[in-house]
Amino acid sequence: MKHNPSTGHGADVEKAYARVLERVSWAGVLASVVAYTFYVLHLLPLSVSVESIAGHWHLGADELVARGIVPSGWEWVDYLPSADMLSLAALAILSLTPVAALVVASAAFLRRKDYAYVLISLVQIVVLAVAVSGVFTR
Repeated sequence: MKHNPSTGHGADVEKAYARVLERVSWAGVLASVVAYTFYVLHLLPLSVSVESIAGHWHLGADELVARGIVPSGWEWVDYLPSADMLSLAALAILSLTPVAALVVASAAFLRRKDYAYVLISLVQIVVLAVAVSGVFTR
């Protein structure tokens, strides 16, 4: 009998993980297209004007933040729904893709009573959450 990886041990988890990766990735791509459209067509106001950015193009990101021209860290959320910050929101959706997939995988592992894998996936979620929180940044 041939081994069929699509029906073997763990195939249900792999399929669920892949399904979430696909859906959340496409949601992020769609959000990026919508945000770009809003930005280009000026359908929403900008939090930082194009002229301001163009006039300060020579500055690094730290200097832009120090001068109060652009928000720092999670401050961009306060500027929603401005068109330029919608692009960051779309990137946030894309960056949540592995977390969403790990949540689904954790649930699938829990249903199968694979507690070691539940623990591993939950630890990965915690590590990603801590990384995105900025707890260990200056």
